Amino acid sequence: MECFHVAARFEDDYHDPQKFRFNLNALVTTISSVREILQKEVEKSGKVSDWNRLSEPFKNDRWLNAIKRARNTTLHQKAIFDGSRVEIGLYRGRRHKLSIGANVRGDIHSRILLEKWTSSDAGQLFLDPEHSAIGEQYGVWRRYYIKELSETEDVLIAVRRGLIRAHDTLVVAHGIYGIDAGHLPDEPFLSADSLANVSVLLESDIDPMLPAKWGWPDA
Repeated sequence: MECFHVAARFEDDYHDPQKFRFNLNALVTTISSVREILQKEVEKSGKVSDWNRLSEPFKNDRWLNAIKRARNTTLHQKAIFDGSRVEIGLYRGRRHKLSIGANVRGDIHSRILLEKWTSSDAGQLFLDPEHSAIGEQYGVWRRYYIKELSETEDVLIAVRRGLIRAHDTLVVAHGIYGIDAGHLPDEPFLSADSLANVSVLLESDIDPMLPAKWGWPDA
């Protein structure tokens, strides 16, 4: 429950790089603590041999180990923030259509990047002020890449994978006592649409009244 609480805060503040760092530190620490807490609880009930056998596959799990590496880096007070990659431009819904990519090293909120874009000369090229192309608006697709978590995937995917795997360890521990804790399927958490709900910030996210102002139906 704590993991999901921190994860919700992490995703709510995703587009603020400073809050992103703070929340990421808390999240990797919380996810890493799941196995440690389970180990202590199982030891209290004398089921250590069952736990050691059933939890063996998790010892070399790439996602949990990545979370642990990031946690250890944080505890040693080293920076794990390498900046982010943004795609600023045209979106239909949250589907990327046309954009300009850039690496952002500082703590610039996606909202500021989007506001600068919409008022720039380039931002006047693809959409008219009335946004007459229904469903199309400007947005920022932001992805953070941190080598301690993954060399290939962005942070949002990596921590969601780690959270799923941490829950899998919880399921195994409960199974020792005949309790079905329920698995978390990958698809709802790792689908492109689900990830975009977090990583893409649209004009209408900043001002929910804009679709009505543009005259879009059902707005």
